[in-house]
Amino acid sequence: MKNESKKFKAKAIIRRKFIMVGKKVVHHLMMSAKDAHYVGGLVNGARIVDQWGDVGTELMVYVDGDISLFLGYENIEFLAPVYVGDFMEYHGWIEKVGNQSYTCKFEAWKVATQLDRTDADLSGVATPGTAATACEPPVLCGRATGSLYIAKKDQRGPQESSFKDRKHPGEE
Repeated sequence: MKNESKKFKAKAIIRRKFIMVGKKVVHHLMMSAKDAHYVGGLVNGARIVDQWGDVGTELMVYVDGDISLFLGYENIEFLAPVYVGDFMEYHGWIEKVGNQSYTCKFEAWKVATQLDRTDADLSGVATPGTAATACEPPVLCGRATGSLYIAKKDQRGPQESSFKDRKHPGEE
């Protein structure tokens, strides 16, 4: 009887760990003048990495009720420039779950951008300094893989309803 109880507990823990795989957290942010680091209003790539850290922390709160420790990035790629005035989405999701570690994927998408003051819109008319446009399709500006850690003693299980009772795509 005791062995059956232990087996059931282990199975429940394993199932719980699969529940959150693939569920995304998305932060929306407009890059402001304080984010500029280079000439021409170019935003430093470290600002993107900083946002991914916040996304990872939020994921861990939802998944196991702890702010976690970010262990590091295995891979970071910057694929397109980000400027002051760009509207960004920072996406993160869990790819793999260990006993105390979580491998997460992160992406940074430019979804809207301000037009240069000298740019003309499609009609050929000069645009004002406040003109902006949606990026259709959005532009992938960066992606990364990172590892986060929550000690077993600090894991409290899913804290947000959408992270509960979702089955892994292979489960029925």
